[in-house]
Amino acid sequence: MALAAFDRAGRALAAAIAGTATLLEVETAVIGGGVAAAGEVLFAPLRRHLATYAVLSFVRGIEAVSASLGTDAGLVGAAAAAYELLPDPALDDAEPAPSPRRCT
Repeated sequence: MALAAFDRAGRALAAAIAGTATLLEVETAVIGGGVAAAGEVLFAPLRRHLATYAVLSFVRGIEAVSASLGTDAGLVGAAAAAYELLPDPALDDAEPAPSPRRCT
C-alpha cells in the first residue's frame, strides 16, 4: 500500500517536472525538504515515470536529484533572501539614489 502511494506521488511529480521542464528547458530537477528524505522509495518511481512523461528531445534526459541541503534547503533559501535585503555597508557613505519619477 505504501509503495503504491510513492508510485502515485512519483508519477504526479514526474508529470509536473516534465511539464515545467518543457516550458523552461530545465536539465535538472532538485527535490528537497522532507520529500527528498524518502530516498529511492520515491526517486525510483519518479525516474521511471519521468521516462514516460519527458518525451520531447530537449527534456528526455532530465535528471531528478536530491537537494544537498536536505530538509534545511528552505531555511537556507530564506536566510539568503533575507541577506539580500540587508543594506550594503559599503554604500552607507554614498549619495542616495534618486527617487524614481512618477508619471501623472
